[in-house]
Amino acid sequence: MLTSAQTEPFDDLDRLSPASLDRWWARKLKRVVRLGFDELPFYRERFAAAGFHPTQFRTLDDLHAIPISRKEDLLAAVQNSGSKFLGIKSYTAAPDARMTVSLSSGTSGTTFVMHTRRWRKLQGYSSSRAHWWAGLRPATPLIMSAPAWHAYASIQPSIAMHFKNPCVVVSGTFLPRFADRIVDAILAFRPRFITMFLPMVFSILATARRDGTSGDQLFAGVETLVVTGAPITPGMRSHLQDITGVKRVAEIAGSSENLLAVDCIHAQGLHVVPDTCYAEVLDRNSGGAAPDGQRGSVVHSSVIPAGSLYLRYDGGDVGVIDRSPCPCGLPSPRIKLLGRWEDCFTVGDNTLLPYDVQFALETEVPELRGTALVITREGLANGMLRLLLAAPGGSAASLLDQAKASLSRRFEVPVEVSAVRDLPLRFKGVPPILSEQEAASAA
Repeated sequence: MLTSAQTEPFDDLDRLSPASLDRWWARKLKRVVRLGFDELPFYRERFAAAGFHPTQFRTLDDLHAIPISRKEDLLAAVQNSGSKFLGIKSYTAAPDARMTVSLSSGTSGTTFVMHTRRWRKLQGYSSSRAHWWAGLRPATPLIMSAPAWHAYASIQPSIAMHFKNPCVVVSGTFLPRFADRIVDAILAFRPRFITMFLPMVFSILATARRDGTSGDQLFAGVETLVVTGAPITPGMRSHLQDITGVKRVAEIAGSSENLLAVDCIHAQGLHVVPDTCYAEVLDRNSGGAAPDGQRGSVVHSSVIPAGSLYLRYDGGDVGVIDRSPCPCGLPSPRIKLLGRWEDCFTVGDNTLLPYDVQFALETEVPELRGTALVITREGLANGMLRLLLAAPGGSAASLLDQAKASLSRRFEVPVEVSAVRDLPLRFKGVPPILSEQEAASAA
């Protein structure tokens, strides 16, 4: 019997034990690895260079013999081939010229990601599982908004069709200047479930306020708000709950290259969606599996044998993994993406991500949770943390002094905290590292 603390299974895959799920993953990956070798020269050449053959793959432990691919490897292959259409897509079981094309995730260059009709069918079902875990149920009025370039945009209709949801898909309008369109859609449609790019939430709230509509009025009737596009801290989650009145704020993490993970009701990490991918977190020095809770590189492998295949793909994300049993009962491990390695910075003896500063700020000074902030390049260049914070109301000066003192003790570096009138909406929820001139011009 399910308890209120458990997640209702989407299907029998959710009822497997962790050991059974590992065996299921091994069978799926064995097929995909063989497919990569048989059909895709990119992988066949990399396998040969590493001395690996698909017959060597039997269990998940054999993954370590498969070479890791990174964005720079794909970009080099694109340059060598002279075509943006990188040869890592499979048509097995469904040759079909009708494809959708998305762009790769990340900021270090762009490749095309190809999606066949079979991929859309299988990924649509898997993504429906992810949204089920996040609380979506049949016939629930639904609003979805995502960047049109992302693979997620191509399977949004599949999710609505699976659950037979009345649905509004606001495709491509994820920039602040389009916030009024999403506000209009929410007020007219009155959804109970919303998925949204995290910074866009603040844009639509600001737009609604200008028209005299408060956050709880805008989100009246919304049971679940799913945010994506950036890691949320516990304080940011509770801040969103406070300003919207929505009881459940869930996080989905994913990439165009077939990484997908989602919160369960306990929000203690994001469960890997098993029929999308298998995920590892690897120690950057040894290349071996990172212990639970230790930061490492998130590496994932597609389990869908169609479209663009990504085998042991390192997309540049920093994450942690938790393989311990979750009270929700789902068998897949939980990961938490914390940012990208390219966004790490060093100050004093600390190598940090913007997430770390936001988490520390809300932990040390809870009154400042949800506050928009910028980490300045000038401060880092001088061996200190200099933060620009959108000034809170009330006892702002005392809160900023408290933040300065507590962060200095926590990180053992000099800290300066300055209040600014406001920060651009596109930065809210995602602390950027900017020069003060960049921050001023953006505002």
